[in-house]
Amino acid sequence: MRFPQLPVEDELEIRSLFARYGHLADAGDPDFAQLFTEDASWTRANSPPASQGGSGLPPETIHGRDHLLALMEEVMKKKFRQRMHHQMTDFYAVPGEGADEAHGHARALITDWRDGPGKIAMFGKYELRFRRTGEGWRIADMTVRVLPSAD
Repeated sequence: MRFPQLPVEDELEIRSLFARYGHLADAGDPDFAQLFTEDASWTRANSPPASQGGSGLPPETIHGRDHLLALMEEVMKKKFRQRMHHQMTDFYAVPGEGADEAHGHARALITDWRDGPGKIAMFGKYELRFRRTGEGWRIADMTVRVLPSAD
């Protein structure tokens, strides 16, 4: 069985872009917003309660770079004090509907270091859509679903 493939240069650029996601998010780095298109959306589809190790944050969709930057300030810097960390794994990308679009899939172990020794708090599944822009490949849409579920 053969799987659809992106041109090598596109896949490498997308992989490099996505590799920065966890690093910049965890650091609350303002460059995080530059990973996304101007009109990007980022969705937290569900949210485990804090009592189960989750973030306790409500499900929501955020639109645009400015709002994504505010997310980094409020959540990663203030609420989590840069002590929640993503270990992104199992990433792969496939061609999208045209030459300037691609889809990605990844998993993440999210550890919580806020109360001393780190512990695995959540497991996330990421679905992404990438778009080629004048700046290069960027994340156009991202949705994360996490365990443990609130159900």
